[in-house]
Amino acid sequence: MTYEEPATPTVFSDQYDLVIISPSEFLNELQPLINHKISMGVNTILKTTEEIYSGYSGRDNAEKIKYFIKDAVETLGIDYVLLVGSVDKLPIRTTYASFWEGDLITDLYYADIYNATGDFCSWDGNNNDKFGEVRYTQEQIFDIDGVDLYPDVNIGRLPCGTNAEVQTVVNKIINYETKTYGASWFKNIILVGGDTFPGWGGNEGEEKNLITEQIMSDFTPTILWTSDGTFNAKSLNQAINKGAGFIDYAGHGFEIGVATHPPNSDTWVPYHTNHLLGATNGNKLPIIFFDACLTAKLDFNIAELIGYASPSLQLFVNKFSTIASRLFPTFAWCIVKKSNGGAIATIGATRTAFGGTDSGAGGLSLHFWRAYSTSETVSQMLTKAQNAYITNIPGDLFTVEEFLLIGDPSLKIGGYA
Repeated sequence: MTYEEPATPTVFSDQYDLVIISPSEFLNELQPLINHKISMGVNTILKTTEEIYSGYSGRDNAEKIKYFIKDAVETLGIDYVLLVGSVDKLPIRTTYASFWEGDLITDLYYADIYNATGDFCSWDGNNNDKFGEVRYTQEQIFDIDGVDLYPDVNIGRLPCGTNAEVQTVVNKIINYETKTYGASWFKNIILVGGDTFPGWGGNEGEEKNLITEQIMSDFTPTILWTSDGTFNAKSLNQAINKGAGFIDYAGHGFEIGVATHPPNSDTWVPYHTNHLLGATNGNKLPIIFFDACLTAKLDFNIAELIGYASPSLQLFVNKFSTIASRLFPTFAWCIVKKSNGGAIATIGATRTAFGGTDSGAGGLSLHFWRAYSTSETVSQMLTKAQNAYITNIPGDLFTVEEFLLIGDPSLKIGGYA
């Protein structure tokens, strides 16, 4: 199975740069962001989900949003799409490209508008309302729905559930873009890893960190590893509080945090959501790539959270409680929506990921770091990483779909001068 980018890209209008899509309930909180973007020369327009649902056709609300994005590309010339809203307020597409799980969720669906011939890519070529279906055999991978994968716009999501969360992240974006440029802390990078798979030989996370260090050689590294005892929750918070432009984490991930192992040990060294209380880095906000599982599982719910403590209690809650399906914020979002610190943007997986440096989560992350030198915005880094990954590992739809950007896709890396 191979993928091809369009031979002759279609040229559209260039009236706007960024479109924000949001429920109308967040309009007031988003207006300062619109004003700021315009003042920075990023022509910005907002479209509410209510306007889209009533004004565009489609088999469901997600497809209506995708048709609106197509229209915005063709009539307004937009390059960036910012989705604002948790997945119960602004839908995310469920697809069936997973190796070992029944489904996965992805925002790449919204970014991949066209197929190789320039036609609308529905991600449902057989029209059975199951998107992105893939059949795996030992010899071959069959892309049943003809998914193109290549992103045609740069996309990111702020999965806000409340007006207060919108206000917090809007303030963080404005402060980052206006106060970061020229700051010495931005030239730091934090590298975090350990022995991801004890007994397999080598310290996989640390080895991946070393490659990242070589790629990001213009940055001063702070190395936090389990092999020398420098990685723990306290040391990571200390490094974050000193300030860093980027963090490269390579290890295990969960909906409520990350953790890895000392060499050849089953012991866990964790950094969980509760440890974010110690991240008081103010406006010194990093961009983080989580080379890990599940950190951006945006459909994580309370029943699943309870299941970590008691699987039997999870069954009870699922059956009898009205709160079972209520969303619970996942780790990669918690660190972005945190006030007085945390991160400005994260890239994480919505499902279980697999490791490696040539493919999988590690391979995608290395493409992300390689894209830094030629990118102005955080989403350009991810888009270029996705393009490179699709070209080099054309059969792995799963990895490229499950990783998404939590943050403003038009975020100017390092801020404006």
